[in-house]
Amino acid sequence: MRYNLIKMILRGFALLLTLLLTALIGNVIASNIDAAGSATAAVNFVMFVTIVSWIVCLVGLLAFFASALDKPPLQLPLDAAAVLFSFIAAIVLAAKLRAVNCGELNPKGLPGDWIAWGSASDEKRCRELQASTVFMWFLFGCFCGSLFLTVRDARNMYGSLRSASRPSMSQIGV
Repeated sequence: MRYNLIKMILRGFALLLTLLLTALIGNVIASNIDAAGSATAAVNFVMFVTIVSWIVCLVGLLAFFASALDKPPLQLPLDAAAVLFSFIAAIVLAAKLRAVNCGELNPKGLPGDWIAWGSASDEKRCRELQASTVFMWFLFGCFCGSLFLTVRDARNMYGSLRSASRPSMSQIGV
């Protein structure tokens, strides 16, 4: 029971992060004027990951209340996909954004297809993308914790691979 509560708290926090990411990335997409194609593709991929995160979080929270959804064969692939996609999205955002000071953007020091170019306020877009990067890494951590607990539940439900070995001497009636 204790681990189910921890899993629900992780999924609730992941839902909050997903809500924040949806708002931030949605605002980046809405304020897009003339961004480079690679920047637009990266931002669109992050929005795709937030949609996947919505599905995983909602199914995970519903599984806490409806036991029909609380099955490891359903939760395991969803959690694994969420971990994989959030990890890739966090790396993409961090790599495309680089370590910059959004208050002092230097157009000469950054490439023309940089992810934060393409808005009426590049500083605002840069700050939104920085916040999105941080929230994506936290979301990845939440999904890793959820995946760990789901794997633990699956092992408890189906047993370990090592438990299907030969019987011990105490199990043999002579």
